[in-house]
Formats: sequence, structure tokens, C-alpha cells
Amino acid sequence: MAQKDQAGYETIYIAHPDLTESKIGEINNRLTDIIKKHSGTVEQCDLWGIRNLAYKILRQSKGHYIYFKYSAQPAVVEELERTLQLREDVLKQMTVRLT
Repeated sequence: MAQKDQAGYETIYIAHPDLTESKIGEINNRLTDIIKKHSGTVEQCDLWGIRNLAYKILRQSKGHYIYFKYSAQPAVVEELERTLQLREDVLKQMTVRLT
């Protein structure tokens, strides 16, 4: 159960299509560690597989889609987005707050 100051979020990120499953697992473990370190909870983590992109990103037309659903404080979202932006193997990410 989420604490009063926590909200539900969904983050979807697109990883480079050449990444192995173990590398994607490392990224997911890092994100999970950040959420848990700040007293958040990961409710769901799904690998949607390699899909075509609507447009090329960094000369890539495909990417691994990964979905995270979690409850955390707003500061955690900033840290997750910062972490994903610093990684060269992540093409794009998007976070949405759930109501």
C-alpha cells in the first residue's frame, strides 16, 4: 500500500535494439534499486520486446520497450528520468502520473 505522500507512476523507456536481455536486466535492477531506496514499491515490470519506432531515434528504427508501474514520491521520478537520460543505451523515456 502506498504512503500518503506517494503517487502511482508509469514509466516506459525504449532501449537500444542491440542490447542483450542481461543488459536490460541491469537497467531494470538499477531503476528498481532507486525506487526501493526511496521507500517506493515496484508493482509491475514488463518487457514488451523489440518493436518498430514511429520515427527514427538516433538512427534506430527499432527498440526494446520496457514498462514500469510503481508507487513513489515525486523526487524518485526525477531521479529515474535523470538516470535514464544519462544512459547512452536508452533512446527515449516517458513517465506519467496515475490518478
